[in-house]
Amino acid sequence: MGKTNPKELIASELAKETPDWRLIEKLTRQEIAHDPENVRFSVDAGHIQRLGVELVGKKDTALSELIKNAYDADGTNVQLQFHDCSAPGGSLVISDDGSGMTIEVIRDSWMRISTDAKLEQPVSPVYKRRRAGRKGIGRFAVQRLARRLELRTKPSGEPFGFLVTFNWDDEFLIGRDLNEVFSRLRRFDKPRNESGTELRMLGLRDAWTAKSISNVWRAVLLLQPPFRLARVSGAAQGVRADPGFVVRINGETNESRADSFSIEKDFLSQALASIDAEIRQDGSSSVRVVSKKLGLDDTQEWDKSYEVVGPTKLSAKYFIYRSATLSGLRLQEAVVMGRRFGGVRVYRNGFRVLPYGEPNDDWLSLDSTAARRGVLAPGNNSNFFGQISIDSENNPYLEETASREGLQENEAFEQLRDFTHVAVVWAIKRVAAIRERKQTATQPKFVSKIRSPAQSIRTAIEIVKQNEIGEHDQKQNVANKPERATELLGVLRRAEMDARSSEAEFTKRIEASLQYEAMLRLLASLGLSISVFAHEVKGAQEAIRARLQLLYDKAMELPEGEGRNKILEQNSMLKTAAERLFDIGGYIANLMSKTASRDLRELSVAGALQNFGKQFEGYMKKQKVDFEVLEISPSNLRTTEMHATELDSVLLNFLTNSIKSMKKARASARRIRVDARKEGDHIVIGFEDNGIGIPEEQEKRIFDAFYTTTMTSADDGIAGPGTGLGLKIVSDIATSYGGSVSVVQPTEEFSCRVEFRVLASENHK
Repeated sequence: MGKTNPKELIASELAKETPDWRLIEKLTRQEIAHDPENVRFSVDAGHIQRLGVELVGKKDTALSELIKNAYDADGTNVQLQFHDCSAPGGSLVISDDGSGMTIEVIRDSWMRISTDAKLEQPVSPVYKRRRAGRKGIGRFAVQRLARRLELRTKPSGEPFGFLVTFNWDDEFLIGRDLNEVFSRLRRFDKPRNESGTELRMLGLRDAWTAKSISNVWRAVLLLQPPFRLARVSGAAQGVRADPGFVVRINGETNESRADSFSIEKDFLSQALASIDAEIRQDGSSSVRVVSKKLGLDDTQEWDKSYEVVGPTKLSAKYFIYRSATLSGLRLQEAVVMGRRFGGVRVYRNGFRVLPYGEPNDDWLSLDSTAARRGVLAPGNNSNFFGQISIDSENNPYLEETASREGLQENEAFEQLRDFTHVAVVWAIKRVAAIRERKQTATQPKFVSKIRSPAQSIRTAIEIVKQNEIGEHDQKQNVANKPERATELLGVLRRAEMDARSSEAEFTKRIEASLQYEAMLRLLASLGLSISVFAHEVKGAQEAIRARLQLLYDKAMELPEGEGRNKILEQNSMLKTAAERLFDIGGYIANLMSKTASRDLRELSVAGALQNFGKQFEGYMKKQKVDFEVLEISPSNLRTTEMHATELDSVLLNFLTNSIKSMKKARASARRIRVDARKEGDHIVIGFEDNGIGIPEEQEKRIFDAFYTTTMTSADDGIAGPGTGLGLKIVSDIATSYGGSVSVVQPTEEFSCRVEFRVLASENHK
C-alpha cells in the first residue's frame, strides 16, 4: 500500500535528486489549508485576466506601459515589430537593449503581483533614470495585448539568458488556483556583453491596422514632453551619460516620425507668447509671460502658498489663431494642430500621465471659462501647448491612480490645478492688455480703439444720466434748464457722429479686407503655376544657351559683312533676353525652395543683403542702378528667427518701388544705398534712393492695402504694375516679428529713406 500521509509524501519527494516541485507545493497547500487556527487569502488564476482588462483597458496604454518598462531597464533602443496584424491573431515583438532580468528579478519582480521593487530602487542602475512606473502592471499589459507570451531576457554580465512562456488563455483559467499555474523557465547561452529583453506576443487580441499603428505613434511621440528635457551627462562619478531613448515601430524611429508632425519647428515656433511658471520649495509661486512679437516680458509673484504640491514647473506656448499673429504658418493648419495637440499635459518622472491635455479633457476648466466668457481673450485648451513636470521625489502627494490614467484627486492635485489655471489666465490677460483688447466682460474704463455705434450711444446715455436734473435740482435751477438741454443735445449729436464715423470705418475695413483676401487667394492660386514656370525655365536654361552658342558659331563661319553682323547682333539681343529670363526664373526657383521649408532661423543681415545684391545684379545693371551696401554695425548682426523668403520679399519690394520712383524722377544716375544697424532690441535696415521721394501726406498711407502710386511699368518685367499690396506685406512681416516699417528723413544726396525693423537675435540683445 502506497504512502498516503502528505507529510511523508513531501519528505519522500524532497529526498529525490530531481523533486517534483509542483507536487510538493500542492501537498504543502493542502496541509496549510487544514490548519484549524489560521486562514489565508488565495487567488483565482482568472484574476490575471480581469486585471489585464481592468487595469489596462486600452491597448495604446498597454503598449505605452511596456515601452516605459524598457526605459526603466536603461534601454536606449526599443524595437516594435508587428506581423500579420491587420486582423486579430497576429504577433508583436518588443525588444530592447536594456539591462535584462536576472532569475531573481524574474521571480521577485516580474512574477510578483503589485511588487514595490521600483519603490525600493527608484532610479535605474546604469543611467540613474527616475523610474517611470511603480505599480508593476507590465505583465498585465502583455496579457491585455495577446493570448500568449514568450519572454526572452538577457541579464547584463551573465553567460546565459532566460526564456519563459506564458499561455494566458489556456493556463490562467477561472476556478483554478493561481498557485497551481507554473510557467516553464529555460536557460540559453549568450555572450556576457549582450543584454536586453524581448517580449514576443503571439495571438494578438486586437487588429492593428495602419490607423491603429498611427495612433501608437502619437502615443509614443507624446509619451515624453514636447520640450526637450536635459539629459544626464555624467554629473556624478560612476554614472554613465544617458544616450537617450529611441523607439522604432516597424523600423521607423520616433525621431523621424516626429519630423513629419513638425510639432517643434512648424507649430511651437509660431507661438505668440511663452508662459513659464513655477512653484518653489517654500510653496511660493510666480509666472512669466514673454512675447517677442509683442515686445512683452512680464513677471507676477503670488503670496498664496502651494506647499502641498511641492516644487514644479509649467512651460506652455500660447497661440491666438489669427493670420496677424502667425508667421509662415497657414491659419487652417495651425487650428488643426491646436485641436489635435493643444492642451497642458502632465509628465511624471519624465513620462506622460493621461488624460491631461487630451482633446476632450478640460482638467483646467479653460474651455468652460471661455464658454462662460469669464475671460474674453482667447483661452481654450487648444490655445495652449505645454507641460507640467512632476516627480515622485519632489511631489510625493501627486500619485497616479491604479489604472495609470490620471492622478489621485487629493489636496495636492487641487493646488496644482489652481496654480496652473491662475498662471495661464494671468498670462493671457497680459497678452490681451498689450494688444489693447478687452480682458473681461466687467473690465472697468476700457475704451476700444474702434468705437462701435453701440458703445458711442451707451457713452452718451451714461453722460445724459449723469447730467439729469433731479427733483430737487428742478426746483433750485429752473432757470438753467434751457442751457442744460442744449448741452445734452450736443452730447447726443456727438454720439451720433461717433456712430456714423465708426460705421463708415467698419465698412471701409470690411471692403479692404475682402479685397485683400481676394488678392491673396489669387496670388495663392498663381503659386503653383509660378513654381512650374520656374522649373521649366531652369530645365530649358542649358538647352537655350547651347543653341545660342551654336547659332553664334554658325554665324562666325559666314563671310564678314553686313549679313553676319546682323545675325550676331540678333544673337546678342536673344542672349541678353534669355539671361534676363534665367535671372527671373532663378529667383523664383530660389524663392519657392525656401518657401517649401517652414523652418524659422536667425538670418545674417550682411549675408542676406549681399546675396540679394548678387541675385539682382544683372537686373539692376540693366536698369542702370548703382546698388551699394554700406556699413553693417555690428558686422555679425542677426535677426530673430524668421523665414529667409520674408526678408527677400521685403528687399525686393523696396527695390522695385525705388526703381519706379527713380524713373519718375528721370534721375540721370540712379542710386540705391542699403545699411543696417543695431538699435535697442531691434535690427534696423535702411533703404535709400534718389527718386521723387514720398510726399508727407502719403508717408503713412503707403503701407495700407491697395494704396498705390504706380499702376504701370511698361519696360520692367520684375517690378510689374503696382497692386498696393507690396508695402502692406512688408508692414505685416515687420509687425509679425515685433517690429515696424516707416518713412524717415533721408541722408544727404538721397530723396527717400524707408526703415524696416525686426527684433534682433537673442545673442545681440
